[in-house]
Amino acid sequence: MEMKLMIVKLKSSIFISAVALGMLGVSCVSVQPAHANSKSQIVSEHSLTSKASKRSVTFTGTSALYSKPRVSKGARVVASTSILKGLAASKSSSDNFAAYRQATAKNGTVYYKVTSFDGKYRGWIYGGKKPGQFKGGLENFTTFSQTSMPSNLSNYTFKIAAPGFQNDGKTVTYKAPLNTTYGAGKQIGDSVKYANTTFKIDDMGTRTREGDVWVHISAINSDDARSNGWILYKGLRQAESPIPNNSLRIDLVDSQGNLIRYINYTDANAQYDQPLGVPYGTSWTLGNDDLANIQVAVRQALQGTGYTLDAISANQAGFLAQAKFGHKASLTIKTADSIPTNAVRINIVNSANAVVDTVDYARNGAQSGQTLGTPSLSGTDQKTILTNISTALKDSGYQLTDLSNDQIADLAKAQFGGSVYLKAANTDTTIADNAVRINFTDPSSGKVIKSIDYVNTDADDPAKKGSTLGTQKAGKWSMDDNDVVEINALAASALSGTGYILNNEHLSDDQQTTLAQAKFGSSVSVNVGKSANSTNFALYATAASDDSANTQQLTATSLPYVNNSWEFPDVGGSSKPTYSQLSAAAIAGMSASNLSNFKQALGKYSSDSLAKINADFKSAAEMQYVDSGQTASLNKSDLSFVTNNLKTSSWSTLHSPKYPVFTKNGNGEASIDWQTITYQAKSAKQNPTDNSLAVYYTYDAQ
Repeated sequence: MEMKLMIVKLKSSIFISAVALGMLGVSCVSVQPAHANSKSQIVSEHSLTSKASKRSVTFTGTSALYSKPRVSKGARVVASTSILKGLAASKSSSDNFAAYRQATAKNGTVYYKVTSFDGKYRGWIYGGKKPGQFKGGLENFTTFSQTSMPSNLSNYTFKIAAPGFQNDGKTVTYKAPLNTTYGAGKQIGDSVKYANTTFKIDDMGTRTREGDVWVHISAINSDDARSNGWILYKGLRQAESPIPNNSLRIDLVDSQGNLIRYINYTDANAQYDQPLGVPYGTSWTLGNDDLANIQVAVRQALQGTGYTLDAISANQAGFLAQAKFGHKASLTIKTADSIPTNAVRINIVNSANAVVDTVDYARNGAQSGQTLGTPSLSGTDQKTILTNISTALKDSGYQLTDLSNDQIADLAKAQFGGSVYLKAANTDTTIADNAVRINFTDPSSGKVIKSIDYVNTDADDPAKKGSTLGTQKAGKWSMDDNDVVEINALAASALSGTGYILNNEHLSDDQQTTLAQAKFGSSVSVNVGKSANSTNFALYATAASDDSANTQQLTATSLPYVNNSWEFPDVGGSSKPTYSQLSAAAIAGMSASNLSNFKQALGKYSSDSLAKINADFKSAAEMQYVDSGQTASLNKSDLSFVTNNLKTSSWSTLHSPKYPVFTKNGNGEASIDWQTITYQAKSAKQNPTDNSLAVYYTYDAQ
């Protein structure tokens, strides 16, 4: 009886509910959850099963991102079209997106569920009307492009530069380059265990958004194979190896002296301790073939590191010429200028493989990693590129009037966001026997701004090919005053309108010395500086403990080590000195065994003798600073800008070239410490007559 009553009540309840719904105009047949109507618009939905690398997408900007397929009831905007356009143009791979589900509506429209790699955005977007294709509001996107490796890269081994556990792309290894394949995480989460592991590079490529270079590394020792994976190329340091007797190791260092890469420049016929170049008077000369080959080797070694050395300067070439096989030398490199992701940087080089000018050839809509040719270079591209190069080389002394088949092939293979090198020819390759070609070059890039041929016009006594422009007396080179005056005038005329001038529009003493040694029938390079509204600058320094009366002008140098030598006789009693006229660079480049012998010999020097040597090296470093382009902005600055940036600019703190400090402990054991003098900017003045700037620094004289 009780059960029957309960049943009656239940039926009554259902009846009342149905009546109530009827009064509200709702049919009892359609009673469903609130989202049922939205589901009826979607006829199928499933996960995408293709490879993750094939499901990377970006946005066209024609559709917004919704919480549900747009046809679904309750769908709300997650990201507007303007936001998606911004994400599509992002320079960060964390803004890459992957599609992972597909839904098809009754009317045939397709929607894809996507997520950003950083997890910030997730939602549905219209994808056209054909399942399996990304159309409408999204399209396929190449997050990473593999590139061919430089041929010499396989000759080197590497180590992780800063082992640890940071997720910064350059500390640990990854299954795929960071944020390029959805779901591909770290290969190892901590690289400290692999701090001493030596790796080979076996693959290379570029991330589309950042344009940075990633490499796949494999451990030499198979026991460390678990660490094999992808890492930023700049996160590696080159593993040191013994220097062959017939090789010169050239360290490529940044402005702070940090080693970025090194190369072994080898000559099969060279012998240990043999200099690379040959002496000429009081200077040294580096062969043209050596200069050109080293330039290419440096360029290949620096590829993908974010650094460059477009042209080896005359000072650097002279420094290398003195370096000896079996030892070390170094070149200071600079940070490379960024390349737009939709452009190919065309570097025009001379016979020494030094960059004389660049052209950025852009294409609307191009993405990093795409090749300029598809697959060949179109006639329109060839014509436009030649026109742009001709414009860039106007009045430079170089020309490129036609593209060879090899150059066309190189351009076709060039990738947007990357660079290619094309060789140009001198507009007049012949230098008269009685002329010296003077190339005026930008010191920071080595590019030739203008060239002049200085001709000996004396009909009664014409200069002979191979004779020098100046003369040498008592070991010093000098020029005739008339030659100096005329070259100054010719330089001013040639550089007019280029934005460059000689320092104070006059050849410096060092430049006159360089020109005096130049030979008729050949060429020589002279550095010029940028002029901006006739504003030049000079830097001065005073010891912190002195007054302004002892202020001296600072001199720029590109050498990382002070250009000074000392006679180091072997105090062990040998009749023939073991060490003679060792420069700071030669000491820094000693092999481990030679360095050990050298320190042993130093241990027999008195403390006073070592103090004298230290003072001489430091004195040579004083009033010099290593300039890798950090002071270039002063050419375009006024007093207000300089005053406001004394503490924050690239030129606020300068450093002298490195110099050695020799000490002995109580046991008579010698040690070598490398030091620099630090100059701190304190004030600035501007000359109202010519608007020239003077920046004043102080340094610790102790």
